[in-house]
Amino acid sequence: MKLHNIIISITFASILYSCESVKSVEGVVIDINKTPLDSVLVSDNTINRNILTDSLGRFKYIRMGPVRQGLDIKFSFSKKGFINHSQTIKINKSTKVVIIMNKDETK
Repeated sequence: MKLHNIIISITFASILYSCESVKSVEGVVIDINKTPLDSVLVSDNTINRNILTDSLGRFKYIRMGPVRQGLDIKFSFSKKGFINHSQTIKINKSTKVVIIMNKDETK
C-alpha cells in the first residue's frame, strides 16, 4: 500500500512540475498597415521548430521542459514578398508580442 501511495505522489509531482515548466509566446504578425499576415513561417534558433501563422496572423510557440524564466530565444519570420525579420524574445510563463514585417519592394 505504501509503494502505491509513493508512486501516486511521484506521478502527481511530475505532472505539477511539467505544468510549471511550460513557457509560451503568443503573437500576431502584421504589416506596416496593421494588416494581419497569414502563412508567415515562424522558426526558432534553439530546437528548430517551425510554425505558420493562421489567417489572422496569430501564432503560438509552446516550450515544455526545464526552461529557465527569462530565456532569450531568437525567432525568424519569413513570408514571400516580405523582408525576413529576426527578433530575440524573452520567454516567460506567457509572453505576448506583435511582429511588424515590411514588404520587399525590390522585387
